[in-house]
Amino acid sequence: MIAISSSRPSSSSLQTARPADRNVRIAAGMFVAALAGVLLAAGVASAADPVDAAALWAKNCQSCHGADGKGKTKIGEKMKVRDLSSPEVKAKLTKAKALDSMKIGVKEVGTDKVVMKPYADKLSAAEIEALADYSLAFK
Repeated sequence: MIAISSSRPSSSSLQTARPADRNVRIAAGMFVAALAGVLLAAGVASAADPVDAAALWAKNCQSCHGADGKGKTKIGEKMKVRDLSSPEVKAKLTKAKALDSMKIGVKEVGTDKVVMKPYADKLSAAEIEALADYSLAFK
């Protein structure tokens, strides 16, 4: 017959387990800190890193809108891109409209012809937000 003990471990056995548990927690913390250091040194971006809107603009928007937002590029002139620095455009363009344009794209008025592709699948919400602010800042 097997005897089953319902007694709890003695306080002396718990005290001997605590330093080992503490050492495991310290080692795990050191590992996490070392891993974070390696990732930061390797240039892996964290969620706290600021978005480089100028680099995103150059990569995704500049070919049509130009570096200055005026739309004076071959594609921009062909597509009749609005001058984002113009007072008339700035008066009508809100951040909400800029965000929508970047998220869902822009179609030619009265048609289904896409004149600006959507970026919601390509860029994060933070990147789109930074680009909207960047596009509204042209003077």
